[in-house]
Amino acid sequence: MTWSEPSQLHRTGKLLIDLHMASNPVEARSILERMVLQVDVGPGLEGKPAGQAALLTIVNAGRRAFLGGVNVRIDDDSILTVGWCNGLRVSEAVLRFGGRIVTTHTADQVTLVVGQPLGMSTGKIVLHTAVNGWSGGVVEVPHDEIACDALSLAGVISGALGVSEAFQYCLGSSTAGRRDVGVSLWRPDLPWQNPDAIGPTLRWLPRSIWLLGLGHLGQAYAWSLGWLPYKEPSELTVALMDVDSIIEGNDATGLLTRPVDLGKRKTRLVASQLESIGYQSVIVERFFDETFQLLRDEPRYAFAGFDDPIPRRKLGGDRFDRVVDGGLGSGSTGYLDILLHTFPSQLDPATAFGTGTKVVSSILLPAYEVEVQRRIAEGEDVGDAQCGMLEFSGVTIGAAFVGAAASALVVADSLRQLHQGSELAVVGLDLRSPNEIQTAPNHQLSLRIPPTADVA
Repeated sequence: MTWSEPSQLHRTGKLLIDLHMASNPVEARSILERMVLQVDVGPGLEGKPAGQAALLTIVNAGRRAFLGGVNVRIDDDSILTVGWCNGLRVSEAVLRFGGRIVTTHTADQVTLVVGQPLGMSTGKIVLHTAVNGWSGGVVEVPHDEIACDALSLAGVISGALGVSEAFQYCLGSSTAGRRDVGVSLWRPDLPWQNPDAIGPTLRWLPRSIWLLGLGHLGQAYAWSLGWLPYKEPSELTVALMDVDSIIEGNDATGLLTRPVDLGKRKTRLVASQLESIGYQSVIVERFFDETFQLLRDEPRYAFAGFDDPIPRRKLGGDRFDRVVDGGLGSGSTGYLDILLHTFPSQLDPATAFGTGTKVVSSILLPAYEVEVQRRIAEGEDVGDAQCGMLEFSGVTIGAAFVGAAASALVVADSLRQLHQGSELAVVGLDLRSPNEIQTAPNHQLSLRIPPTADVA
């Protein structure tokens, strides 16, 4: 059988079906299994938190799109020092997040470089991670070495952009992989290599946050939070809200999801992962709606990661001092789109997210229609065959590297506020052309600053 259950459909593989590059999930997976991502890692990574974040974001997001594997060659198996890899050797961290350690690379696959390897990096194309302060990206020709004091979140977006460029290149993009791209988390409105986009030294971190929704975006937010350099990790409390359990298809997009997590509650999974690095967690398993009210000691700052406009329209009012809502595009033409809103702002959530509901098209693309006809020929009822394939057609396309990039922008918003940076109501980013980021200033600011924790 080439079609099983919609819950098992690989969210990134579905892109190939909708682009007519594959005729069914088995063929789509076969194409992804022929795609290999190579990573070349230079020595001295133990002193570079942003480099560690870039490497592990590449491995973690990369293995979910490049099903042929993420092959990592390292010069120095040093002990890493921050976040999700604290206390692990480079090789141990790579294996933990789904990569493979190799001794050589081939010339027929894409290679991403972290740091400055001792030898020449080999690959069909070679891109180098580049991080400076709050700015992160990838470049064709390496510039300066990653600084020890660069923001770890800049490493996250650098790694995410690297995987994005590699993936788009492998799918036939004429521009991806042949250009320098990057984003400033301090001044998204400026070119990322502008001196004013580098940002200040990190001094403060948030002490408490809500993660509303723990799917693609919510887990990505947790991933980015896990790289923040808390002096005492237990100072951060993360309140987790979701009602769903892990299904097989979630492994393609959820940065904290593994195949062994099938059936686990998303709240329990994310809580256990965050607690493993020292954070505190609070679990709330209920729907987010107009009846939800905060208790006295609960966080008043929230990151929202819903994929449905209905709960997003409920983000207004005075429940939260500040909400950052992340939104991802849909379909084969929009899956690389990222759109952030912050509230309060001159926009009201009820207006920003419209009046409709999440729409699932009733028009089947060719691959789905072929399967409908096959099922009918085998004796299945016409209505049942069409409804079954509409379920497949309605599955959202997603790629983990898109969520990783969005999460860096969302979490950085809280850091900008703590450091009196630019206040933005809207940030729009299309990973097809990430240097052309769009922003709008926030003219209705919250006067409350969230409690802060110390940086290590």
